[in-house]
Amino acid sequence: MRLTLIGAALGVATLASSGAQAQVALPYWGFSALPSFAWTEPTLAPGGVKWDGSYARISSGFQVTSSKRLGTHAGPTIGLEAGTLKREGNFVYGVVGALEYMPAIGGYGTPGFGNVAYTRDFAGAFEVKTGVLLNENLLLYTKVGAAALNESIRYGATPFSAPFNRSDLAIRPVAKAGVEWAVTHNLTLGLEVGVVGQDLR
Repeated sequence: MRLTLIGAALGVATLASSGAQAQVALPYWGFSALPSFAWTEPTLAPGGVKWDGSYARISSGFQVTSSKRLGTHAGPTIGLEAGTLKREGNFVYGVVGALEYMPAIGGYGTPGFGNVAYTRDFAGAFEVKTGVLLNENLLLYTKVGAAALNESIRYGATPFSAPFNRSDLAIRPVAKAGVEWAVTHNLTLGLEVGVVGQDLR
């Protein structure tokens, strides 16, 4: 019994020390609201934020989509974005390409009896981006372009049919407006709204 207690105590001590080492290795600083990699030199330091040239970044967020016919679906997103921008004074413009994945979570992808549910998982977009700098680290912008969406429509059971799915690749025009706040050189927060048109094919 005594050996078991000593072994358990050693195991807890080992887990605690390995947990502390893992915390040091991960890019987080205590309970800060932002990860430690974000705390580089301030964006208002000499040179400021680069709003021109080529860039690539990883993004994540939460998306909500609403349609009169298919209702609302929502979920987390993760994506890759790359583009090139040019700055002239406070005016910024360029082209952007993006890939995004939005997994179906919750009950959005499972329609009830007689209902219809819409989900989309992968999406790719090519857009022209134009914007104006409200200050050195705040950009108000619009995007116009086209997106390819892997869409699925799921039909619930009815008295006359079993549930079934229909998936297709749709090419749709998109128009968006948003704001980006460059917290640091390595971290940008943003909010974007937009409309998606009818399938072009």
